[in-house]
Amino acid sequence: MRKKLGRILPWVVTLGLLFYLFRIISFREMGKALVEAPYWTVPAFVVLVLGVYLGDCFAIWKTFGWFVARLSFREVLVVRGATYLLALVNYTVGQGAIVYFVNRSRGVPLLRGTAAVLLIMGTNILLLLIFASIGLVVAPDMPAVLRKIVFGAYAALALYSILLVLRPRWLTSRPIFDVLFAAGISGHLRTVLVRVPHLGILMVFTYTSLRAFGVQVPVSHAILYLPMIYFIGVLPIAVMGLGTTQFMMILLLSRYVPGAAHDPAKAAAAITAASLGGQAVALAVQATLGVFCMRNQLARNLRQPASTA
Repeated sequence: MRKKLGRILPWVVTLGLLFYLFRIISFREMGKALVEAPYWTVPAFVVLVLGVYLGDCFAIWKTFGWFVARLSFREVLVVRGATYLLALVNYTVGQGAIVYFVNRSRGVPLLRGTAAVLLIMGTNILLLLIFASIGLVVAPDMPAVLRKIVFGAYAALALYSILLVLRPRWLTSRPIFDVLFAAGISGHLRTVLVRVPHLGILMVFTYTSLRAFGVQVPVSHAILYLPMIYFIGVLPIAVMGLGTTQFMMILLLSRYVPGAAHDPAKAAAAITAASLGGQAVALAVQATLGVFCMRNQLARNLRQPASTA
């Protein structure tokens, strides 16, 4: 029953938030924003999505090389690209295919590969938490609920750090935690650092989409607010961050749309167009990458029986 609720609840949250958003925005204004986007919008999106892909691959390449098995950057490019078809549905499932690849190609136990994925996912959230914390300190007008979420995340981080230092036997005896304890505090920090290019390019992508659709947010404010938006978006409470991401963008960025005070529906429409328009292009590029990479021999080996791969 609990597992069923865990699968259903994100869909309920996503559909509920989208229903609410589509009630407050103007579809006419959203369509107008999409039509009037500059000519360079789609080409710029494509280039930046490819940059996000390269940044993601770089972080995976370094993390797996340090803690699991050495892979060539070409292998990571092909396998990560191939997993985009799965990651379009669930990021974790996409990473799981990389675990399967290192198991087949390097003989790495599945639990060790899974632990590396947990490390990557955890340090992603840690990096966003660091940036979001800067936003809370510098921007005093953040909603109180966001501060509570960040403080709760820090409480969980403190507990996790204590476990890394104390290394309790009831955890170290479990193979799934091998990589996490082997990495230690310094390994976690290194993994955070190699993830910075990925986050940086992602922020440029989001900022470009906002500007393309008339959301005139200053660069300094974007640096403060976007990590908070991403942080809420990656929480496992919605499907692919749909609904939560758009809600947070409207909540924090509406004031940067000209005339927002007199026409909130128009402001919400511009931000929703920027978010969903950028996401649509990203999904198209990722699906194309996935199809292209799946035709590579490295990816085809994943579908072969273990005895012939």
